[in-house]
Amino acid sequence: MQVRTFEAVDMKQALQLVKKEMGPRAVIVSSRSVRKDGGLFGLLGRRVLEVTAAADDPPGSPDAAAELGAPSSPRSNLPSSLTGGRRRGGQVYNEIRAVKQAVDPVLDEIRSIRETVASLDPDRSPGAEDLRADIAQIRTLLSSLIGSGTISADAEGAATQKLFYFLLARGIDEPLARSLVQRVVSRVDSGALADLERLKLNLAAEMRHDLTRATRGSAPSRVQIFVGPTGVGKTTTIAKLAARAAQSSPEGALLVTTDVHRVAAVEQMMRFGEMLGIPVEIAISPEDLARTLVNTERRVFIDTAGRSHRDPATVRALRGLIEPAGDAEVMLVMSATTRAADSREILQTYLQLPCSRLIMTKLDETRVYGELFNCVVRSGRPLACVTTGQSVPQNLESLDAPGILRKVLHG
Repeated sequence: MQVRTFEAVDMKQALQLVKKEMGPRAVIVSSRSVRKDGGLFGLLGRRVLEVTAAADDPPGSPDAAAELGAPSSPRSNLPSSLTGGRRRGGQVYNEIRAVKQAVDPVLDEIRSIRETVASLDPDRSPGAEDLRADIAQIRTLLSSLIGSGTISADAEGAATQKLFYFLLARGIDEPLARSLVQRVVSRVDSGALADLERLKLNLAAEMRHDLTRATRGSAPSRVQIFVGPTGVGKTTTIAKLAARAAQSSPEGALLVTTDVHRVAAVEQMMRFGEMLGIPVEIAISPEDLARTLVNTERRVFIDTAGRSHRDPATVRALRGLIEPAGDAEVMLVMSATTRAADSREILQTYLQLPCSRLIMTKLDETRVYGELFNCVVRSGRPLACVTTGQSVPQNLESLDAPGILRKVLHG
């Protein structure tokens, strides 16, 4: 076996040197950062990466000949038990080397990720906070592997653990998932705790109970105002609802946009109106909106500008539009692709308004539908409809409690 030490600027250069000098089958034995060209006590020298690598002896060398059992080698006179042991030792070495070659890149990647995360500056990197939040969520999930309360690691608790992780995999928010499992465990016989399928049946009953507790509003109002964060698809959803209302309502429909800060928003609404044959009004101020509502008997669908739930002015600005609209129904539009942590904050902000129902969009952009359950249960508001694409007026569906359960539990 050959063992050599190389110096390089980084691991990439070191690997190139090892491969060039010792061949592609060489194995990195160790690596360390050292300071070269001393200076004062070695403190002023440059840092280099010192890598020690090992490789099999090249063919034709005495050790290689012995390994192959060449007659010219004195080692061929050793007892067969010893040579056999040597062959087994070489096989073990090759297996260890193969494992090391597979694991080393993973370890290097982990080190790289760790260094990247450690160097992130939340004030300068826009994705830093999201990355740290994801890491915190992973840490929380890993800590839950230990289990707490009724979710234990004993033989019976194995099924409850699987149930808990099943809910997390379906997108159910961790506190809601833990609460559901604890309630299921408290309601089933002790003999059923090891039966996962039976636990799932009880789980469906608990989830259905939570969904049906959502406050049921009265009949849809003639005037509806749509609010929600940016980028959730409010305008397209409004166009779909207005198109259906125009077909079913004798009075017809009217589109109103208050999103006058973005030229593209007004233009988009005007195009929808032309395509659907529905009149469009632009309300620059709350007074304009009030006059528009007084002068029409149509069903009115009012679009508002998407506003960040973290902006303190969001609720105040929307209240200024809702109050002149009288008894208008406020619909909160959210995306099914939003993370659970963000959904909680969105609900906390927008439920300061008199929202009566929810609309969930972009179901076609995800395969995990837990946010349907999370948002209905946390808000206490029923689901008016969901969107499954951008086609107007298609890709609009109604979902009752059983429909939500089918989506969440079975996709």
